[in-house]
Amino acid sequence: MSSNDETFLESFIENISTLPHELRRNLELMKDLDKSCSAVVSELQQAQVEYVTAARAKIDALPVLLQNDNDNDDNSDKSQGTGDEQPNNNTKGRKRDLPTTEELVAYVEDPPPLWHISKLRRQASQLVEEKVAIADQAYSLIQSTVQRLDKDIAEFETLLKGTGEFEVAVVGGGKPDDLAAVQVTPSSPDWILAKVISHNRETGTYKLSDEDVESNKIFTLPESQVVVLNILERLSRGDMIYAVYPDTTSFYPATVVQSARKTFVMVNFKDDGDEHGVTHDKAVLLKHVMRPPYNAGLT
Repeated sequence: MSSNDETFLESFIENISTLPHELRRNLELMKDLDKSCSAVVSELQQAQVEYVTAARAKIDALPVLLQNDNDNDDNSDKSQGTGDEQPNNNTKGRKRDLPTTEELVAYVEDPPPLWHISKLRRQASQLVEEKVAIADQAYSLIQSTVQRLDKDIAEFETLLKGTGEFEVAVVGGGKPDDLAAVQVTPSSPDWILAKVISHNRETGTYKLSDEDVESNKIFTLPESQVVVLNILERLSRGDMIYAVYPDTTSFYPATVVQSARKTFVMVNFKDDGDEHGVTHDKAVLLKHVMRPPYNAGLT
């Protein structure tokens, strides 16, 4: 690699090295704001409960009207039934005694607690807005970094092609009869074992046959959906890989449990426990193993 390449890589690493620190700072700020907001919201809820309780107590303390319209009608009927009819001259007066909603609101209103509640609401709203702003800033930071990575990777790819190093890597795989892991559907998590029939470098496509003897399917796929299998070196205990499950042609996530031997490696497949929850080691041929695809999302 030339000195220009080294300078390019050094600049590339320097540009992305600050990203974790800036993200960590934003996350810490969001954590602090969330803590402050939770405290304000708790105080706000308590203040609102106390205000409603006090208002209810004031209303409960109001004198209760002993009669309503129905009571007046009943009393009138009773008077007629006894022959001792007396006019009820207080009905209209009692109707006027019923307070309106506006009067009740004015009666229970307590300005100092209401002002405090309004202040807490403004504080909570402000903290939430600050948290959203920091989250947007973090998102923009990640987005700009990803765009920069895409741009730098494209430039570095062009640089490697100019020196011939990139083309060597391409020519090194994709020969007829090579085994490959293929992703039949773009973005699918499923990968199956296939064999290379041909590779068209001009169109960037592979023609492959399904290794499932009962299938006999032929695939024509872009290079992005094909991983030509090479024997992985330096596999160590704990490494995450994709391996063909025994007696199938499908790849599944697995963890290396023993260092690789000459032709095989012992692994534990993910979610492969028996009825007792025990996951047993399985031997897999090294030629049926690959590193996790870039979009596998293994944890």
